[in-house]
Amino acid sequence: MIRIAFSLLLTFFTAVMAAADTFTFEVVGIDCAMCGPPIEKALGAVDGVKRARVDAKAKTATVEVAAGFDREKLRVAVSNAGFQAVFPGETARGIEPLPAEVVARLDIRTYADGRRVEIPAILAPGKVTIVDFYGDWCGPCRVLEARLQHLMIGGKPNLAVRRVNIGKWDNDAAKQATALRAEALPYIRVYDARGKFVVAVTGGMWDEVLAAIEKAER
Repeated sequence: MIRIAFSLLLTFFTAVMAAADTFTFEVVGIDCAMCGPPIEKALGAVDGVKRARVDAKAKTATVEVAAGFDREKLRVAVSNAGFQAVFPGETARGIEPLPAEVVARLDIRTYADGRRVEIPAILAPGKVTIVDFYGDWCGPCRVLEARLQHLMIGGKPNLAVRRVNIGKWDNDAAKQATALRAEALPYIRVYDARGKFVVAVTGGMWDEVLAAIEKAER
């Protein structure tokens, strides 16, 4: 009887293990160990994900999911956490560098000198304007920059971006961002076409960024 019970238990656990699938993929935008926890949290919240682990050094995520799991859910979760998932055999989509001549035609201005900016003066009249406080060292900032460029050429021509470099949180622009309640990067402030502040988004969460732009367009 004991042997039969043990055999049934072994069969059960074997079936459970067989039904699980371990999947590792690249995560673009990771630049330090602090990036790991929010990605793990986002992946762990996806229905069907049993375990999620991020290797910040390798810039990868490994998840254990049920057999037949829709991997696109992972892509969406990582995107909404401010990063980009690249599955094996793929190249990054929607963040690949655009030709310089294309970027030059977009309404993007960069204030890289670390000085405080007068926000009302830099807004684009008649356009939704994103004021993007960023750091050159910030991986998610680079992901957001690329996504906004692709968004502008893909159907949002009436969008302007003003990028403000905060250095290493050590200049006047950083003090300004802190005064505006920026707790992490990327930190954007979205203004409507009349120059009215609409909403701020911290962390580059793409679903929140798109929702903020849509709200400003109303």
